[in-house]
This record gives sequence, C-alpha cells and structure tokens, in this order.
Amino acid sequence: MSDDVLMEATRSLMEVERSLERALSAGQNRPDRMPGLQMIFGQLPRIMTEEIGILSLLPLKVSLEELSSSTIADTCALSEGASAGVVRAERWRSWLYFIADQDASLLFVEAATGCERIPDGGLPKRKPTRTDANVLRVLFRRVSRALTAAFSILADVDFDVGDVVEKIELEPQLSPSSPVIAARLALDYCGHVGFLTIVIPQSGLETIRSLLISATPGKSATGSTESAEDPHWSKQLAEEIARAFIDLNGVLEERPVPLGDVQRFKVGSVIELPLTSMSRVRLDADESPLFWCELGKRENGLILRVDDEFDHQREAVDEFYGL
Repeated sequence: MSDDVLMEATRSLMEVERSLERALSAGQNRPDRMPGLQMIFGQLPRIMTEEIGILSLLPLKVSLEELSSSTIADTCALSEGASAGVVRAERWRSWLYFIADQDASLLFVEAATGCERIPDGGLPKRKPTRTDANVLRVLFRRVSRALTAAFSILADVDFDVGDVVEKIELEPQLSPSSPVIAARLALDYCGHVGFLTIVIPQSGLETIRSLLISATPGKSATGSTESAEDPHWSKQLAEEIARAFIDLNGVLEERPVPLGDVQRFKVGSVIELPLTSMSRVRLDADESPLFWCELGKRENGLILRVDDEFDHQREAVDEFYGL
C-alpha cells in the first residue's frame, strides 16, 4: 500500500471518528437539551456588550449566532490571522478557548486603541503583532468576566485568561475528538462584523450538567423566581448595585471639643484621645455605622477584624443616657 493511499485512509478514519463524536454528542449533550445553557448564553451578548462596549468610542452590538455541540478538531483549528485565548476554569478543572477570527481581532484592536471610524471598505488584513496579542488579552479578560456573570445564574465559576496564541496546543486531557460546546458570537462595530467563538469541553460541564438540564427559565442558582415582568432589567439592576462603590471609614474615637479649643489648634498641637488596647473601631459605610471591629496589624499595615454588629437601637439608648 502506497504512502498516499495510507494517508488517505488515515484521514478517512479520523473523519469517521469525528463524525461519531458529533453523533454521540448530539444526544443528551445537545445545547437544546440543556435549558440552563441556553439561559446562560441567551444573556451573554447583553453582558458582553456592556463589558466590551465601554472600552471604545465606537458603538458595539454583540449577538449570539450559533450554540452547538461539536469537537475540538472542528472548532479549534485557527484560520489565518485568528487568535485564541487559553482560559482556565479551576473549579471545573478544565480549559476553555476563546477564539477571535481575524476580523474580530482587527476590529477590537482598532476600537480599543481609539479609532473613531471604521473605513467603509473595512480594515486591511495584516499579520497579528505582539501588541495585538496584549490588546486581545484585554478582550478575552472582558469575555471571561461576562461569561462568569452569565454562569452566575446557576453556578459560581471563575475563568482565568492565560496566553494569547495563534495555534492551540491541547491540554493532555483533551484530544481532537473531544466533544465541546461551541458558542459563536458576532461583534458588530458600526456594521463591520467579526466573530468570537467560545469553546467549552463538555467534560468541564460534568459537575453542573444536572443544573443545566433541570434549569427552568426564571430560576436563579438559589431556586428563587426572577421578576416575571422584566427579568433582564431585574438582573441588570442587581449587577449594577453589586458593582457600585461606597465609602468605607474606620472611626477610632470620637469626642466633643469646645469651639474655643478648636480655634487654638495649630500645626504641632496634640489632641489626646482616650484610646486603650481594648478600644474598638467603628466601621462606617457611607456615613452609616455597620460594625464594631478590633484593630490589628499585618506586615506594614493596619487591619480591622469585624467583631460585632452595630446595634443602632442600643447605641441610641446609650447616647441618650450618656453611657
């Protein structure tokens, strides 16, 4: 048997194996048989639009084009000019891949570096540079944050972006025939579109597969029902509140001082406070007392350990009686 015939037979065998993997994964592993997965990727475009859109002046629209079961071989062979982010999901003990095609890569790099308009004919093709890889890592980090937020409706998982590569080297536990879930998303900058694919090995979903299969729309990770009137608005509001910043202050001691004493204050004045080693620090959030804390030290900084809740009613009585 000639080498050419042998190679052709090998290719045919590999294609048969891939077809078999696709057939097997088309059963219980199909996305349409995992409602939870459809819920997660159904809200992912909105979250990605928020996470990525704030990085540029150009308006961005993200849409889910396809959610399907496939294999590593069919999804992870990078086309010319494409780049991939290698992503670790520690809780799943698995690796994911974010793949940006050449159009998505060029569009994001231009948008994120200050471009105000994409030429009507699109961006000229060019070979990715090291700078492009660094900028794309920002994109992949934003995608990982969006994916974490999307999964949070059913499970807590963090995604850690590693290297940005032009060729994917599979992890030891994966092979070209390993079944995967592939989500293909369109990144649309003013009518110019590139595609980003999220590849999740199905072995990584084993720990939450029962949740993905049994989930019903409107149910959160705790089993509570979201607002039937506008669940997307409710989810967005909760996310915005969680990201809001407030001032946090630790108050060591407070004492009344006569105004006449204050008028005599000058540089070098010493103000005595009745502090002892047993004194507690009151922790205020946005000027509202929350906790009593113990003061300590770690390395070169001071730390607070929450000791007790601030009882507003008890403190009001104590203050009234001068205690």
